[in-house]
Amino acid sequence: MRPPTGPAGFTLIELLTVIAIIGILAALIFPTVGKVRETAQRTVDANNLREIVKAATIYAADNNDRLPDPAAILAQSPPSVTGGSGPFLWAGILAQRGILTDPTFYFAKNDPSFNGTYPVAIVTPTNRSVLDPTFVNNRSLSFEFVGGLRMSDPPGTPVAFTRGLLATGTWSADNGTYKDVGGHIAFLGGNVQFYPNVNEAATQLTLNNGKKGVSLLQTLPYNANPSLNPKVYAAPPAGLGTLAGTPAQQAP
Repeated sequence: MRPPTGPAGFTLIELLTVIAIIGILAALIFPTVGKVRETAQRTVDANNLREIVKAATIYAADNNDRLPDPAAILAQSPPSVTGGSGPFLWAGILAQRGILTDPTFYFAKNDPSFNGTYPVAIVTPTNRSVLDPTFVNNRSLSFEFVGGLRMSDPPGTPVAFTRGLLATGTWSADNGTYKDVGGHIAFLGGNVQFYPNVNEAATQLTLNNGKKGVSLLQTLPYNANPSLNPKVYAAPPAGLGTLAGTPAQQAP
């Protein structure tokens, strides 16, 4: 009579086969999970942009229908907000008025320039007329902002957009918040649209001459008096905007 035998184990070939299958499944699943996570974060960013524009319009209601304007802030004597320039002042005036005080709205988790640590505040809690150093120092905001707009401007006028948009209508692979994948544009009418970075034709904006084009600077209201033109503000590394502001251009 033969003695009973234990359960048969896996052979080396079977183990290697199982490991290979698991590796193949992981290679298929992990990129999909990462893509879903990035898409979800872009949705959060779009909602943040929508709230930023809403806050800017609330500010305009108490400021002669004028949206935040860094140039106007600096022209005040003394300035109502100090401790920074350009896009930081744009956000600072909203925080000082208590309209939008959460600094997390201005940073995208997918942004390569974001270090993963949010600022403590936008304006210093003990002095609301001074930008908080944690918001300004060594920071690059994930969005660019248009200063000098009015509520009477066309609803299709851009107010804020994902950092890195170029004059060609594409996003910079080096400076873009989402690299060259694309970006959001938030308009005065309240809508936010994502433009994939497929080609220049992907950004068909309404220019200030009524025609379609790709340059956001040419969508902004244009005045023959340069001092009256809106400007795009951004913290480097950026696309169209600068700390001092890039003025609107007249569409050809």
